[in-house]
Amino acid sequence: MANEENFWRILVNQCRQEQRQNIGPQEEKSAAIVRLVDFLLQETAACNASDLHIEPWGGELRFRLRIDGLLTVMPYRLPGDMAASLISRVKVLANMDIAKHQQPQDGAFVFSAETRKVDVRVASMPVYGGEMLVLRLMNLQDDLLTLDELGFTPENEQKFRKLIHRPSGLVIVVGAMGCGKTTTLYAALQELNTQDKNWLTLEDPIERHIKGVNQVQLNPKAGLDYAHGLRAALRQDAQGILLGEIRDEETAMMAVRMALTGHLLLTTLHTENAVAAVFRLLEMGIPPYLLAATLSGVLAQRLVRRCADGEKYQGRLALHELLVVDSSIREAILAGQSREKMEALAQEAGMKTLWEDGQEKAAAGLTSLAEVQRVLYGITQEAEIKCRLK
Repeated sequence: MANEENFWRILVNQCRQEQRQNIGPQEEKSAAIVRLVDFLLQETAACNASDLHIEPWGGELRFRLRIDGLLTVMPYRLPGDMAASLISRVKVLANMDIAKHQQPQDGAFVFSAETRKVDVRVASMPVYGGEMLVLRLMNLQDDLLTLDELGFTPENEQKFRKLIHRPSGLVIVVGAMGCGKTTTLYAALQELNTQDKNWLTLEDPIERHIKGVNQVQLNPKAGLDYAHGLRAALRQDAQGILLGEIRDEETAMMAVRMALTGHLLLTTLHTENAVAAVFRLLEMGIPPYLLAATLSGVLAQRLVRRCADGEKYQGRLALHELLVVDSSIREAILAGQSREKMEALAQEAGMKTLWEDGQEKAAAGLTSLAEVQRVLYGITQEAEIKCRLK
């Protein structure tokens, strides 16, 4: 690490020298700034981080990495008077407007990290003290995961497979941002992607390209949003549709109606657990009779750090909660039963909660109970920093 910090100081000094030489309005293309940004990206990739945060901090720029779901501060700082050059360089790479500083922007680029190609999604935001950037990294060389690589228990994997192999219906994956919902849907799509089926995706953005699947990049500015995309999909003779996310009432109603007309529709929603998704859709105005007729199942998931040995974590593991909509759940939806009653019915039918799934995986030594508590309930303990195998 000392060598990297020395190299960083050398790069910062070179940037300072070029700044004094008045490189001009294209300073974001200066050799030193280019090398400095490349160094940050290479370090981020080498740490297997999913995100790089670039933030104003006490008159400087600080850098943080998200590794296995947790943010950690990098040992580097950049003087505040060099911040504009670094931010402009990243914006140029991501094809963003370097003259816009007071509104959020999004962009993307691909860079090479050793033998890998990495897709970088960039989001900027004006904040007090300047601008912050969040860069999300995805390894384009990594193979898409399959269902049996997602950490399901054998029972949940079998149930989920049955849900996605139904000829029609609505299957929803729920959870917080960054909990692997898209990864799960892509794994399901890989299994369903056969030559005799026409699968269509509506995404914003397209996370990964899947051979044999017609993927649509939505463009709300051009009038192609989720609702309009779903309407157009009806004319494309698609048996199955992957909808990136249900974001509003109109999209929710369209999704339910498509499932009612004989399509299998896979999508995501932001709710805390499986049963909460039912009530979220009801709150969005979906009539109970339509929801009861179309909803096949809801999978809730969270990511916890995986135990690598007795002292540390490495990588992440999914916790699952799978609600299969059977006759009792349908009757509860139609009767307007409470959330507590519906959760009780689901558990009576065999649904294991996220907490129960986490307890089992902790007992098996795959993670720790303290890690499960941290992710599900925000409970942290001093002992949590060490992964104790059972």
